[in-house]
Amino acid sequence: MNEPKVSGLCGYGLEVPELAVAQRFYQTFGLQVRSSGSALLLACPGRGDAEIVVTTAREKRLHHVSFFIAPGTESAFADKLRRAGLDVAESAPPGGARDGLWFRDPWGTWINLNPAPASAVQVVELPASNLGGRTERVDVNLWQKLDKQRPPMRIGHLLIFTHEWEKAEAFFTGVLGLRTTDRAKGKVAFMAAGEGVIDHHCFGLINGTHRGFQHASFQVASFDDLGYGAWRMRAAGYRDAFGPGRHAIASNLFHYTRDPWGSWVEYYADMDKISERWHCRDWESLPYTWGPEWSPEFWSGEMNANLEPRS
Repeated sequence: MNEPKVSGLCGYGLEVPELAVAQRFYQTFGLQVRSSGSALLLACPGRGDAEIVVTTAREKRLHHVSFFIAPGTESAFADKLRRAGLDVAESAPPGGARDGLWFRDPWGTWINLNPAPASAVQVVELPASNLGGRTERVDVNLWQKLDKQRPPMRIGHLLIFTHEWEKAEAFFTGVLGLRTTDRAKGKVAFMAAGEGVIDHHCFGLINGTHRGFQHASFQVASFDDLGYGAWRMRAAGYRDAFGPGRHAIASNLFHYTRDPWGSWVEYYADMDKISERWHCRDWESLPYTWGPEWSPEFWSGEMNANLEPRS
């Protein structure tokens, strides 16, 4: 019998001091917000599951990470987790606000396994292109027709800080069934989930001193959507940013904006897709092939500084 595996990233939970600050930031970013008791549930328009659950606490802290699992595999997953010495619950802890299985990983972070299929990514029709010597768009004022308010399509990936980096990678691959697809040597392990042709990664671990939220990334349909999103965030006063650029590992276009608590959210587009033929490698390249002036904050020491309190 095949061991159960997570099938994709559902989202994450974050504790912050003020819900109103979170609501303004993420709504400006393009997410829809609804309330559930004392929590904010945030998602890209049209997504059925909450991609971010925000609750209040004295300090900002990662509350949980949520993955999709195939419906009907709950018992098999619960058995697998218990064999790994983990306590499994079928109800959410305070601040969880999600259905499914819950457990703490060996480093104390809550993990949620949501027995639901991920919503399909909507295919967006993009304008004809005159790039690369093509002549596909004629007698059209493109700048007048671009959708300047198109929101992100879905959460694509999440990276967290962790200590005992190698052990953490072994846990997420061995127990949850994630697949390491590439590493920035000694710094980051990128991981994918699902079958067939999939995104290069949906999750990642950054080698650090303690657990913490580093960034979440949301897919946009085009380079223009990335640019308009960056413009919108800047106009709203969120001016601490890094991008645009194109990453090396995974090749995606990016633009990061620092959130009110010192971590980051990212718009991304055009990520590498991989199949079962992909081979994981260790790389020593910088994190991007072009972009803003190199910033040590994005590649040295603890990468972006883990500002969360130690447990």
